[in-house]
This record gives sequence, C-alpha cells and structure tokens, in this order.
Amino acid sequence: MENAVGFVRRNLMVPMPSAESFQTLTRVWLDECGRVAGSDHCRHDVPVIELFEAEKDHMLPLPVVRFDPCDWRSVRADKTGAVTIDANRYPAGPEWRSMRLQAGVRVFEIELRDPDGGHIVMLERVWGKSARTQVDPASLLAMIARKPRIWGESPIGNDFPETVRALLDRMDARTRSDLLDDIRAVAADCGFAATVKAVGTVIDAGRTVDRAAIGTCAKRVLEGAGTEGGQDLKRYDKYMKEAE
Repeated sequence: MENAVGFVRRNLMVPMPSAESFQTLTRVWLDECGRVAGSDHCRHDVPVIELFEAEKDHMLPLPVVRFDPCDWRSVRADKTGAVTIDANRYPAGPEWRSMRLQAGVRVFEIELRDPDGGHIVMLERVWGKSARTQVDPASLLAMIARKPRIWGESPIGNDFPETVRALLDRMDARTRSDLLDDIRAVAADCGFAATVKAVGTVIDAGRTVDRAAIGTCAKRVLEGAGTEGGQDLKRYDKYMKEAE
C-alpha cells in the first residue's frame, strides 16, 4: 500500500495539479488511474486491470446500496424560506418559509428536502462563514432568460466573469435571452462555473458566442485544458539547462 501511495503521488501529483473544483480533480485522477490500469505490469507483462480482475474473485462483494456520507439534520426555514447550516444561509424557496425541513449535509453539497422527504434543491456547500445567502445560479438562469429585462437586478450578476457580465449588459433583451438560455443548456451538462468561464474564454478569443462554442469550451475547462492556472513546468527548466 505504501508503495502504491508513492507511485500515485509521483505520477499524478508532480507537478502540483490545478483544477476547476475538487470534483474535476477527482475525475481527472480517476481517468489517469484508468490509463495506468491499462498499461502492462512491470513484472507480469499483462495489463494491471487483468491482475486486479483476478484478485476481485478473492474479495468480499460491495454492499448493494452505495454508501452516502451524508449528515441529515432537521432545520427550520426563516420567513424568507432560507435555512441556516453551519452559520451559512441556503434558500429553499418562499413556499417553505417557517417550515421544518430536512437538510442533507455532504462534503460538497447541501440537499434540502420537504417534510415528506421530497427533493427541493441541491446547493453547493460553503466552507467557513459567508455573509451572503448561497444561491445556485443555474437555477435562476431559466427565469432570467424568460424575463431578460430583470438581468440588471438579478442576484447572480456577480457570479459571472466581468467580460461576460459586460456583454450581457450591452445586449438587447432578445439577444440577452438567447445567450442566457445557451448558458443554461450548457450548464446543465457541464456545471455553471465551467460554463461561464467558457463564455469568457470564447469572448476573449473573439469568436461567435453561441451554444456550440460554449459547450465545446466548457468541456475543455472541465478537462483542465486551455485554462489559466494550469500546471507550471518552469521549475524543471533548470534541469534542462544543466543537461545542455
């Protein structure tokens, strides 16, 4: 086990990786582990995955129900329909004001359910303490796209990069509605953060901002390609100079 930990650290964590989120980093590492599993074992000259499959016959089966590391809590919504969890506010909606709800607290998300256990909303969990009420920007995109004139008063304006926000501010209502709907559609597959970052990248590149361009760029953002903050290889320049 100790050797395996060292192998993963040397092959997947050097140089220090960067990613859009912990979920993205986990997905990238899982893909890399799949690549390693497909390579031949250094001693047995067969793919590592085949050796693992043979070992699985001697392992105990996994439980039928997937383990969900979640802390379920009973919380009461305030007069605005928001609940407070670990000093941070999460909105369930005005229809749930003053009602007792169920909150599933996970590492990355907060899930709110009604008194009967029905799903209400899934929100990103905030660590530390934030003065603002946590809102899922993607959940408001459809409404703003239907009523584009309320864009200037929307609570999610600051969640967009400056270049994207400036473009939306300049657009007429019809064009703004179309772009917001494109962002909504792509965000459903790629997530809000990756999508708005992709829109900014498309704008900076001087390309036409449409759904196809946003979708392609958002997938590259999720893969860690073409984004700022990538792996820094400058630390290895000195070794190249010494070799010369």
